[in-house]
Amino acid sequence: MQWNIVFVWAGGSWLSNLVWILWDLGFHNLIWIDEQESQITQQLQEKWVQIFKHWKYQLKPDDAVIYSAATKWSPEVLKAFELKKTEHKPFLIWDYFQFLWEMTKYFKSIWFTGTNGKSSSSAMWIHVASHCLPNFGIWIVGALVPDFGGKSYMLNMKHKDELKNIFNYIFTWRKLDYSLVKKYYFLLESCEYQRHFLNLNLDEAIITSLELEHTDYFKDWDDYESAFLEMIAKTKDKVYCLRDLNSKKILDENKVKIVNKELFDMHFVWWEHQQANASLVCELLKWLMKNEWMEELIAEDKIRGYLRDFKWIWRRMEFLKIHENWAQIFSDYGHVASSIELWYKALKEKFPDKKLICIFQPHQMHRILVGWNEFPNALKLYDESYIYDIYAARENIEDFANEEIFKDLHLKSVEDLGNAFAKHCGNTYLKEFSEVENIIEKLDKNSVIVVYSAGNIDFKLRQYLWML
Repeated sequence: MQWNIVFVWAGGSWLSNLVWILWDLGFHNLIWIDEQESQITQQLQEKWVQIFKHWKYQLKPDDAVIYSAATKWSPEVLKAFELKKTEHKPFLIWDYFQFLWEMTKYFKSIWFTGTNGKSSSSAMWIHVASHCLPNFGIWIVGALVPDFGGKSYMLNMKHKDELKNIFNYIFTWRKLDYSLVKKYYFLLESCEYQRHFLNLNLDEAIITSLELEHTDYFKDWDDYESAFLEMIAKTKDKVYCLRDLNSKKILDENKVKIVNKELFDMHFVWWEHQQANASLVCELLKWLMKNEWMEELIAEDKIRGYLRDFKWIWRRMEFLKIHENWAQIFSDYGHVASSIELWYKALKEKFPDKKLICIFQPHQMHRILVGWNEFPNALKLYDESYIYDIYAARENIEDFANEEIFKDLHLKSVEDLGNAFAKHCGNTYLKEFSEVENIIEKLDKNSVIVVYSAGNIDFKLRQYLWML
């Protein structure tokens, strides 16, 4: 019987990286389950990956299932667990992080995490390591990267047969060449949400920055900090942090390697906090290259040379286009007040005489409630700011009925909250993308606009700009 590897996802780049890696290794028995069209589903279809909506694919007992935590209660995942019980087979079912854990058992695993800067820093590392580390194997980041041909993963095709042997063993439990175990490097950008990163079997790590995040899960700063302390305890070797990291407890850990901040010379990276994160990248790579018997001064010279040419990443203050009215348009994934403020300062330094405009699509209702008094201060820094339709992923409006703000303002829907939040911030609430188009059309050569988004507004923006 033909068996398939079935991916169940709710949109996004994370799980699709595994699809593309497996496809490139020669696994073409891939199925993708998704309800929403996106740039990612378009790219999957171009690779001839079969895409189904929920309920349209009939799961078979021999299939393997990999799913996002956001789709835990989807019909395909529920059916997989039912088949495991009724068919009395060792049915292969993993959520995304469980599958990554399975992978880390066979690779020398390195991960990047932190509140801000992990995508760009991990992409920098991969850009350099692909040139300098002979045993690089697989890299996964949370953004599309120009240096990787616009992909968010990289696979060393020189070692295709050996890498395929590892994955074939994961799916079939047959014929593993044990000399391959821990031979190749696997780097991934990892998320602290629900302590997912504690699933991983890690050798080295980098923490870029820390600020309380994912407040729908973490109770407070101590809870958030404790997750990273647990991660450090589980990491086999070193964890690299900048000296100004916002956690004395972490900096005092024995496994932590404290790195002095330096602004690296980079042709395409304009932003100082990202240039500083290159210090972390350089220190980790020097350590790994030393272990590969490369002299340290030669290693550092090579690293600096490759970092100069790194071309930046998707949706991390990504420059999209100069509009026909000469306004400059950027896209960013920022979804907490500190990110919006940080990027304002970076934009103001880069464009001191320009009018700065932002359109902010909040990511989750809970973040709005937690940052109710922080977001207005960040958004008011801009010359103009707007709130776009809330992207309420993983949330139900009914769960917020007892929140004080909901009761005080008599909020009954996501749109009610969006309007109230926009009014609280002194902004206009935008419900339709045509309103975004109208704002852009009225700009001129003295304007710089950035769209902060987590939902499909970025996809619509690129379509509007004829970039897709």
